Amino acid sequence: MKPIKVCFLIPSLKSGGIETYLLRFLKHQKDNLNATVLIRNYEKGELYEAYKATGATLVFKPLGYFNPAAMYWYYQFFKAQKFDTVCDFSANFAGLPMVLSKMAGVKKRITFYRQGSDLFKKSVGKQLYNNVMNILVYSYSTAIFANSKVGLDFFFPKKRPNDTRFKVIKNGVNSADYLNYKESKKEVRKRLELPESAYIVGHTGRFTEAKNHFFLLNVVSLLMKQEANIHLVLIGNDTYQLAPHLKQLGIQDKCTVLGYQANIPEYLNAFDLYFFPSITEGQPNALIEAMISGLPIAASNIDAIKECLPTNNQNSLFDPYNVETTVQKTLEIIKNPQNYAYQEFAKQNFDAAIQFEEFFKNL
Repeated sequence: MKPIKVCFLIPSLKSGGIETYLLRFLKHQKDNLNATVLIRNYEKGELYEAYKATGATLVFKPLGYFNPAAMYWYYQFFKAQKFDTVCDFSANFAGLPMVLSKMAGVKKRITFYRQGSDLFKKSVGKQLYNNVMNILVYSYSTAIFANSKVGLDFFFPKKRPNDTRFKVIKNGVNSADYLNYKESKKEVRKRLELPESAYIVGHTGRFTEAKNHFFLLNVVSLLMKQEANIHLVLIGNDTYQLAPHLKQLGIQDKCTVLGYQANIPEYLNAFDLYFFPSITEGQPNALIEAMISGLPIAASNIDAIKECLPTNNQNSLFDPYNVETTVQKTLEIIKNPQNYAYQEFAKQNFDAAIQFEEFFKNL
């Protein structure tokens, strides 16, 4: 069968949820795709080499909010390349590419939402623009996907009941990447230069407001007063910016801040507990990876995270604005970790082969 010629649009090649999802999908389906990845800025980012290795054609071209010259370039690009499908992961900002790809004659035009809320600071002008882009997505997309029901409910609260274009396609994770480590936890820690005998609380996620890092540090600082052996490990872009707050709390010597790391499965196998206090998400890859690794989790009680857990067992959840109750919940998890792990559920519900095939057959 002839490979499908698809243009995927993403915001960057930095390590983020959108970029990680598409990278995994390209690796999984590379023999079935003639893929072009159109990056909506000029920065290469940490994932550049990994994307190159998939064999996809990489094109860097910002579009902006309303740039006639860039819009014309996009239109000409779509028209010249004769793509079977254009798929934009930019939430409402996919509005313009959906219009331009339709003008260029692209038959399948997909907007894929990977977040559960708007991720910009509101103003009258920005909200008006956002609303217009949402209308364009709805009017010009032939399919509208999200990785969670929460995402569809937020962006299209009143338009979905009888519209077959809408579909939830869950994240896909290859469980084998996170299991079957031959090394012991102690050996992994020694190789990664982490404290071998400490109780390690870990978090993976770039430093943004949505990830709620300051709340995380405030909780952990109180935990350390009750459980002296706790050590915190933070992984993610720009987490070094947290150094002043660590010093202010007096816990800098009991924290390891690593920035971006490519070998997340190894670090997860070195942790004792995974702490995830986000205040907004689409469907978090990082949390799913921790669950598949078998770690007990402590996570915020937002709807997007509730979707990631069994409906009859959501005991790991806490209020991401209440430090005191979260400390008590976390202590409870530390004492009875077996009651707060969801490995089998995560393996079955976020299986890469199933979820990526579902996406592929809709391209």
